[in-house]
Amino acid sequence: MTSGRELVAVLEERVRSMRHGERVPSEHDIMARYEVSRSLARSALRELEARYLVRRVQGAGTFVNERLDYVISRSRKPSLHATIAEAGRTARTFVVAIGSHSAPEPLADTLNVAPGTPLVRLERLAYVDDEPTMFLQEWLAPDVILHPEVGLTVIESVEELLRGSGHDPVRAWFRATVDPPPPLVHDRLALPRGSRTWVVDSCTRDGGTGRPLMASRAWTRIDVIRIVCELDDDFRPAP
Repeated sequence: MTSGRELVAVLEERVRSMRHGERVPSEHDIMARYEVSRSLARSALRELEARYLVRRVQGAGTFVNERLDYVISRSRKPSLHATIAEAGRTARTFVVAIGSHSAPEPLADTLNVAPGTPLVRLERLAYVDDEPTMFLQEWLAPDVILHPEVGLTVIESVEELLRGSGHDPVRAWFRATVDPPPPLVHDRLALPRGSRTWVVDSCTRDGGTGRPLMASRAWTRIDVIRIVCELDDDFRPAP
């Protein structure tokens, strides 16, 4: 008789040989093929889901899940769209809210402006392959992009808008944690109850002048994206 551990190992091997989005065997199929109980079949699928190897969609079935690597380093473009495109997937971002807000003190220090300085704050929702994946809150330094509310209706990438405005955006620093998202973000990302997300705070500067361009916070679904942090190798041996 197949044990729970053996069943998970067999199913994992099978899932890893399948394509992203392909339907995996149902509980009934697993019961019949491996001669196990429903509870064991269900437990095995839950284990694969916990490992982010499959995703179960209520009313539709269980599907192979392949997470995307979102690499954060100074040598990579700070662009969601470029990262997703390199992985052969499709990204779309939509502006949820845009307006002028006074800079709170910690943020003012990051962007090198006086506290209370009016800044453009963006809230955007990003989709990967038509699935809500990332919620972003971004603060633009004064005058780095003229009329961003217009530009973002044509070009969805803030990184591309910054380049089009004559800047060379590079990620100056970042901090990544895993935490429960606020209720608004939880709802926007259509997360199951009790879910956690990647939370990445970052600052983007101009690569030539060092001027701060943007500060951001992004909440990202762990089951869709895997955050990979790379430490750039600036070491040079002594002559």
